[in-house]
Amino acid sequence: MRLIRWAVGCGMIVTASLLTVGCSSEEPRRSDSPKGWAACNEFFGSKNIDTLDKQMDDGELRIENQLASVEQLASSMASQARSWEPGSEAHWSVSYEPCRIAIPEKGQRFTSDIRWSKYSVADLESGKAPGAWSRASGDVFTSEALDRDTLQAAFPCKVSGTHKQQEDGLPLQVRVRGKAMSGFDEDFRGKLTSALARKMSGELGCVNKPEIPGEL
Repeated sequence: MRLIRWAVGCGMIVTASLLTVGCSSEEPRRSDSPKGWAACNEFFGSKNIDTLDKQMDDGELRIENQLASVEQLASSMASQARSWEPGSEAHWSVSYEPCRIAIPEKGQRFTSDIRWSKYSVADLESGKAPGAWSRASGDVFTSEALDRDTLQAAFPCKVSGTHKQQEDGLPLQVRVRGKAMSGFDEDFRGKLTSALARKMSGELGCVNKPEIPGEL
C-alpha cells in the first residue's frame, strides 16, 4: 500500500494510508484568569462553579470581579465588625464581590456579594427590614423580593473581639444572582447561597456557630 505523507494545519506531520483530520478552532471555555477561577471555586466550591458553567451559553466565560482571597475578605470584614457599635452606619456602604462570571455578548452574568447587614436580627424577625425577609431554616433568614433570579440570606455571626451586641445588631448578609440564565432555578440559587454563607461563617470564625443548612 502506498503511504501518503502530508502536513496539516495544526502543526503536525501525519503519515497514513487513509486519514481524516479535523482541527478544532474553539477558544477555551474559561478566560485565562487562574486566580479568579480559584477564588470562585474557593467561595462556592468547584462543583457548583462547574454546574454554573454548564448553565451558561456557548462563549468565553470571563471573570469580572476584583480579585480577593477568602482570607483577605474575611480579615477585612472582621476588622469592620470589630469597629462597629450600636448606631454605627459606617458599614452600610461597604460590600464585597467575591465572584462575578459573565458572557457579556450573551447578556449572561452571575454575581455575588457579601456585606454586614443594615438590619438587626430583630428587624429581620419582625418584618421591619424591607425585602420580605423570613426565617428559612436554622439561623438563616432569606429574601427573594428583588427578583426571581436573586436570593439573599442573612444570619447572626458573632466575631471575636466585637461589641457585645454585634451578634444580634450586625448580621452577615450574602446574595447571589444569575441574569438571563434559564437553569438558575430555586434549588441551585439555594445551594450557591448556602455555600457562600457557610464558607464565610467558617472563615470569620463565627463564635455563635450559626446553623446554616446545605440548601436554602
